[in-house]
Amino acid sequence: MPIVDKLKEALKPGRKDSADDVELGKLLAASAKKILLQKIEFEPASKNFSYQLETLKSKYVLLNPRTENCSRHKGSEEGPIRKQGNEHMSGSDGVPAPQKVLFPLERLSLKWERVYRVGAGLHNLGNTCFLNSTLQCLTYTPPLANYLLSKEHSRNCHQG
Repeated sequence: MPIVDKLKEALKPGRKDSADDVELGKLLAASAKKILLQKIEFEPASKNFSYQLETLKSKYVLLNPRTENCSRHKGSEEGPIRKQGNEHMSGSDGVPAPQKVLFPLERLSLKWERVYRVGAGLHNLGNTCFLNSTLQCLTYTPPLANYLLSKEHSRNCHQG
């Protein structure tokens, strides 16, 4: 009897338990092992990896440029650094330029303006632990913390 029929029979509502459960378990284990041990045939990519890498590199701003003393030399592999914000992206990657810049790049500080005490943690309400950990990580990064402490948002926010 094929495994599909065994599964259908085992999952039927109102069936009586029997010694077939042990046999079903063995069949499932054997089928899983057979699938997991199959050889995977890979084929070469249709596009070169460097094409994808250059597309990704063009989307990001380098925050900490390398110094001349680095062991790795600068070559033609590194494209020009692009600034975000005011310039519209004309690439074919499908990501449009932002409609509104929330905080000007010139006023964005990547360093701590001053030392602050560690704030209180967030209370987990059951299913919010991943959100809480993400928010805590983000609020302890200098750019976001400096933006929030600058009260720039409250100056520009029109609350009804």
